[in-house]
Amino acid sequence: MGGEVHLDIYDDRLTVTSPGGMYNGMLIQNLNIADVTSERRNPILANVMAQLDYMEKRGSGLTRICNETKALEGYKDELKPVFKSTPTQFQTIIFASSDTPNVGDHDGDVSETKLSERQQKILNLIKESLTITGKQMSETLSVSQRTIERDLSALQKKGVLKHEGKDNDGVWTIL
Repeated sequence: MGGEVHLDIYDDRLTVTSPGGMYNGMLIQNLNIADVTSERRNPILANVMAQLDYMEKRGSGLTRICNETKALEGYKDELKPVFKSTPTQFQTIIFASSDTPNVGDHDGDVSETKLSERQQKILNLIKESLTITGKQMSETLSVSQRTIERDLSALQKKGVLKHEGKDNDGVWTIL
């Protein structure tokens, strides 16, 4: 295939550039992301990302990137991910919210009860069904199961939520 994936991390954005253009020769910036068919451009990268639970193998990465970004705290329309392609490369730019703290910038206060929009949606789903599974939540909210697991863990650490019983057969309690 030739070329390599290139990752650039800036204060305000993350840029991933991978070799190879769109599989159909079109330019991604000229297409509506929702209309792009679900085909993997880079099977090797897709497989690695799937193993890390950042995307599904079937190639739904663009839509998931948009959905996951939209669910972030501090999201505004101007922070929408940008996709660009040429005949020889594909680029994804993910912007950081200016009010999102950098990794390691928190003061260690876990007791802060401010919840993200997605965490609030998770609590609402649990209120509707105390036996809902992480898989069901991930499907309903269109995010990965790993993202749900991180949010559930954060909610439990904040003392907002408790789970009793086995993982797939337990009951949620909102505290």
